[in-house]
Order: sequence, then structure tokens, then C-alpha cells
Amino acid sequence: MIVLHGLTQTGSGVMDITAFNAIAEDNKFIVCYPSGINNAWNANMNVSVSTADDKGFIEKLVHYFRDNFGTDPMRQYLSGFSNGGFMSHKMACESNECFAAIATVSGNMSDTTYADCAPHYRTSVLHIHGTGDAVVPYSGGPATGVSVEATLEKWRSFLGCTNDPTTVSMPNNNLLDLSTADDIIYHNCSQSALEHIRVNAGGHQWPGINTWVGGVGTVNMDFYSPQVIWDFLKTKSCPNAGLNSMTMDKFKYNSILESTFLLESDQPLKFECWNTIGQKVFDGESNDPIDVSNLKSGIYFLNLNIFNKENCKIKLIKI
Repeated sequence: MIVLHGLTQTGSGVMDITAFNAIAEDNKFIVCYPSGINNAWNANMNVSVSTADDKGFIEKLVHYFRDNFGTDPMRQYLSGFSNGGFMSHKMACESNECFAAIATVSGNMSDTTYADCAPHYRTSVLHIHGTGDAVVPYSGGPATGVSVEATLEKWRSFLGCTNDPTTVSMPNNNLLDLSTADDIIYHNCSQSALEHIRVNAGGHQWPGINTWVGGVGTVNMDFYSPQVIWDFLKTKSCPNAGLNSMTMDKFKYNSILESTFLLESDQPLKFECWNTIGQKVFDGESNDPIDVSNLKSGIYFLNLNIFNKENCKIKLIKI
């Protein structure tokens, strides 16, 4: 799980604020708090704050953890506050890496991310946002991008959810915080989930964390957002329907790789396999087994010419 800080903040700062470490210890997962250059993330913001290749940086981070700690490529998660939330939406829209789920607080989609969003995977999304947020307005704005409703509709459409979400009032556990929360749950999403916690009168804050460091406005204390975020993320994995084996026209192959790759076809087919950073890792012809036991765990892409269809691309997973 990668947690992305807000503008002007740091990784160590958001670590101290959220205390995700304790949740990670209890649930046996790795949590990482990187810091962006100049305390910012290049999330295609309407008002430019960074030109760094943060998409590439975050992708290299997940490669590092897979290569050195054996993390599961099917269970990679992002969470972010404010600018870090914008970056999380950008990654889910643009990255070739599969992030099983993202959870954002007081962050949204910039106009550019919204216009260009073309996800490679059906990433599950939890979006937490206060209606009284004066920094990233709920209704959107020229400095921050589209409205929360537009972002949710973008994900609803892509994930194939029906347009009849259920709204549940969350317990008003703290009567003194002058705010309440509604949990809005979308239904029948394809291999994914979409959920929005609307914090009524809530400010630019992490709900449940009584700190003013980096935040503005009312802090809702009815729920502890880091725990709610992990409860949402922990059940999600990258969509795996059809990954164990797949038949397409007149060939079949194993797209979950253990020790051998084999593409079986009734006519010769040439193929090339590439990793996510554009390096060719093997090639061959159909019906010839390829030893992949030395491949690192992760996501790969198989390119082949099928029945005169150029550049057919298929995702492979090495476990």
C-alpha cells in the first residue's frame, strides 16, 4: 500500500498523521510513504505544482517492493490526501500497473486527468470528500478540476456500475463536530467496487484524525478514515476472470505463469513478451514451451500477430 501526501506535506508527515503503520502491523501488509519533489505530486493539476515523472516513480516503487519483498502484483493499493488523492486517480487512469484499488481523501480528478482517463484495469475506488472542503471544492472549480459527482460518474461508467447507488447514513458518533457522513455504495460494478463517503459540512481533512496539520476546515470525527480505507482496500484484488486459462478463436495459453509459458495453436504464431518498462523478456513460436522460472513476479504483456490482426496484446501474470 502506497500512501501519498498532500501538497506541501511529506511522506513522514502523512505517516505520523494517519498512523497506517499500526494497521499494517495488525494486518501484515507493507505500507510506504514516499515524498514528492518539492512536496508535490505531478497529477496533471489545473494549477501546475510539479513536472516530475511521478507516475514512473510510483511504478518503480511497486517494482522495487515486488522484486525485493515478494509483494503480490494482484494486491497493490494507493491512498492519497488532496494532491496525493489527485495522483491516485491519475495512476488508476493511466498506469500500466494494476492497482487493485485506490482510496482518496479530499482529492479529485483534474480537468486533464478527467479528459484523458483511459484505465487499463478495473480499479476499485473509494472516494472520501467533504462538502465543505474549501481547498478542493466538492462542486469543482477552475483551480482544482471537475466536481466529485463528475469523478464518480466517470468511474461508474467505466466500471459498469448501475446508476442506482444506495445511500446509508453513517452513525453520528460525535455530535460536537458539526458534521455527518453518508456512505454511498454503487452496485453491480464489473469485477470492481465504487464507494463514496460524503462528509456533510466536512472540510479538507482526514476524517477521524483530530489534527490541523495540513488541513483546513471541519474535522469529522464520526469514523476513523484510515481504518475505513483499509477495510475497503483489503478485500480487493486485480480482476482475474479468465486469467488462469483462456481460449480465443483457435489458440489458448496460460496467462498465470509459474515455470513454463505455452501458447498452443493449430497454426504457427510468433510472439514476444515485454515487461512494464518496455524490455523484451522472451519470444518464441506457438507450441514451443518457454522456461519462465527465472522471470520476476509481476505483470507482462504478450504481443502477437493473430490471423492478420497486428499487435494483439495479452496480459500475463508471473507469480
